[in-house]
Amino acid sequence: MSSPSTLPNLDYAFLAEFARVEGDSLTSVGASFTRVEVAMFPSTATIYVAGRVRAEEGGDPFGLRLRLGPDDRSSGVELETTLEPTKAINPYSGKVGMIFSAGVPLTFDHEGRYMAQIFLQDELVRSLYFSVHSVTSPES
Repeated sequence: MSSPSTLPNLDYAFLAEFARVEGDSLTSVGASFTRVEVAMFPSTATIYVAGRVRAEEGGDPFGLRLRLGPDDRSSGVELETTLEPTKAINPYSGKVGMIFSAGVPLTFDHEGRYMAQIFLQDELVRSLYFSVHSVTSPES
């Protein structure tokens, strides 16, 4: 088992209208939003989750899991992948920064609060919240 100093850490994460990883660069559009407006319910939109994980250079592979859905967890979508520090580029001081981006098609059945949760090695490390409203809603 890894010591606490060798466990991967989430440096940062955000929601975006679009995000893409190319090499060791992350590009995003409409980053860090907290509100989504839809024309009607149900509606589907692709929500991007992006960020960077810091890990030990040459360290063991580890799991990254994303869960998106309503705050009440009544439904949702999960994606899971494995990040491999041995394949990371541009190590520094015995560490590597591994960036990620995932576009998740999500159906919004109702107004309210939704969230994206990020797990590293099955441990919840970040929850990102956003509200969904109808463009015809009085709050809009």
